[in-house]
Amino acid sequence: MTARVTVLLVDLGNTALKWSTSEFPGEPHTYVHAGSSILSEELIRQWLSLRPSRVFGCMVSSEALALSLTKFFNRQQIHWEWLQSEKVFKGPFCLKNGYDNYKQLGSDRWYAAIGAASLFPNKALLIAQIGTATTVDTVLPDRSGMIFLGGRILAGPSLMISSLTGATQCKYSEPGKQEAFPLNTVDAISTGIIEAHLGVFEHACRAVREKGFEPQIVFAGGAAPLLAPYITQAFPGAVQKHNLVLHGLALRSKLD
Repeated sequence: MTARVTVLLVDLGNTALKWSTSEFPGEPHTYVHAGSSILSEELIRQWLSLRPSRVFGCMVSSEALALSLTKFFNRQQIHWEWLQSEKVFKGPFCLKNGYDNYKQLGSDRWYAAIGAASLFPNKALLIAQIGTATTVDTVLPDRSGMIFLGGRILAGPSLMISSLTGATQCKYSEPGKQEAFPLNTVDAISTGIIEAHLGVFEHACRAVREKGFEPQIVFAGGAAPLLAPYITQAFPGAVQKHNLVLHGLALRSKLD
């Protein structure tokens, strides 16, 4: 009987690391590193208990932690690969990368697009990842499969707040509400953040409709729960679907 091979998937973000096995990409674990390069003992114990033979990961920053991870994998003689964006994904479906220079596209955006396209096949998609930064990317059907058409990037909610409070006299102690006429600073900041994001969604939807498609909005990310009520109210068909990157990595891992 062939021994089961455990493949570890790692999504290394700006403040948190999400991981799962390739068998269960929808059941992730989260390790909040907050910029530290130190691996927690608990994380190490969990990984050693799995005895993975391979690791597929993507990262958008945290190079110091990525180096710590790489050294750990090397010590354990685990084959690792930090994946980059590709010109084309050829798996259960074909996804072409329409970016001017596909190497400049963040790997998290690329694998989130693959993950979303697998979960919502043959759909025109707006894929939003709301975290330290917010990205809203477009994937459309075309004659040979699907095509990634890039997207929009803006500061995420926490970065907007820290920029405002750090560079002005504005005070922000707790989340406020979206109001038509905000009458206090907290609600004014919250309304600005919410409507900045909704405005980006609206412009992206309009662009997709001009191509003749009705977009399915899929959103995820650490800050997604904060905006979820406003997104689903403004766009009733929008779906919150976490772990898109891990779903994409799981598909990519099956090609090797």
